[in-house]
Amino acid sequence: MHILTYDLRGTVISTGAPKPCRVTGLVTHTHMFLAGLARRYPNARVAVTQTGAKNTGAYELRTPEGQVVLAQGIRTGFPEYLRSADGGKNPERVREFYESRINEADNPVYLSLARQYAQAVLRAGIPTLLAQNTNPIVGVLKADEFGFLDSTDCMHMTAVVHDTADMERRFAYIRDRMEQTRITVNLIAVSDAVRRYLVEQIGIPPHRIRTVRNGIDDIGFLQTVESARRADVFARVRERNALPSTGRMILMSARRVAWKGQADVLDAVARLVSRGQREFYVAFNGAGLTDTREGWYEGYLRQRIKDLGLEGTAFLLDELDNDQFELAACYGQAYAAVHPSRQPEPFGYTNIEAMLAGVPLITTAHGAPLEYITPGESGRLVPPENPAAIAEALGQLLNDPQLHSRLADGGYASATRFGLDAMFEGYDQAIRAHFPCRSCHY
Repeated sequence: MHILTYDLRGTVISTGAPKPCRVTGLVTHTHMFLAGLARRYPNARVAVTQTGAKNTGAYELRTPEGQVVLAQGIRTGFPEYLRSADGGKNPERVREFYESRINEADNPVYLSLARQYAQAVLRAGIPTLLAQNTNPIVGVLKADEFGFLDSTDCMHMTAVVHDTADMERRFAYIRDRMEQTRITVNLIAVSDAVRRYLVEQIGIPPHRIRTVRNGIDDIGFLQTVESARRADVFARVRERNALPSTGRMILMSARRVAWKGQADVLDAVARLVSRGQREFYVAFNGAGLTDTREGWYEGYLRQRIKDLGLEGTAFLLDELDNDQFELAACYGQAYAAVHPSRQPEPFGYTNIEAMLAGVPLITTAHGAPLEYITPGESGRLVPPENPAAIAEALGQLLNDPQLHSRLADGGYASATRFGLDAMFEGYDQAIRAHFPCRSCHY
């Protein structure tokens, strides 16, 4: 199995050093798939190709699940085409090269990506691909379109769509190439919301897409939370970030990008403080998980905290050590979680993690959360970009212990539906649908 994904945790075999990793929901999903693969097919040969990598060579990596994999990297920065004057990515140029010019044969970004993906695929020598999200999918299809994979006998790609924002032309390209490429392609949507978008907005035939909801190793996750609690791991997080020693913590765990809605949470918190509600504080995870197209955003949040007078109430946490269970410790400490994405969440791993940890959740009423939140029973749903509604929901949780207990219990019960076994079974069926080709197997 050759997995094309955003990033990966593990230990570099040649040095024994941990590999730096940008931990996001997509990375969590990749490791959940690897855990399922290790359980069901312990002898599977595995390669992993990472997008946006600094190390573009090939090396061996031992994953936390115990596999020794061939790891490779794809360069995606392209400063000569995509950079703005301040050194970050220029959103307009990114959209120009990735979207507007996607069908131009001389597009230098896609020519480079096609060559890199072809090199990675040929080096791995594994014809069964699991492409995690849109750019790896397009990269492989471009490699085939440009003839860079003509030396392969057969190739099969299970293509997973985790995100739908601002990629209309890329999805249209995938739709058209699915009918032209010699690579067989199965699409997986991580929620019904994603599947509806691909069918209704892009026009991909319904029979070409199956929904397989993301899953999580709930037992392992809860054991980690409990281990972090017993070891008082949160004390380190509190000390480094000068968090209050008293008061209930509201946690927001998300990438620091504008569409995740941190600014709306800050405005909601300011409303609560102005009403005299002060026995709480809010902590924002996500240090280092930014978008180079939004280099301004973290500075904006820091300034917004000052402008609203929320020093001592709102904290941007430093980078948490995943190997030391620091994020799990935050879930174990949190009184409530809030995740008010302005755009529809394709799934929302952090939502499920909070619910599993017994932390009542407030999130926005669009996208995949509609598939696992029953308002007033398993969580609270608020309209997007509505600080007043967030403030109201937070205030009710802070002042109503019975509501808090009911949402904690209901959220946990809902989250347990998204187990690892069910997810891997869906992927296994999609992947094995390719296997009439004799050379294709795990």
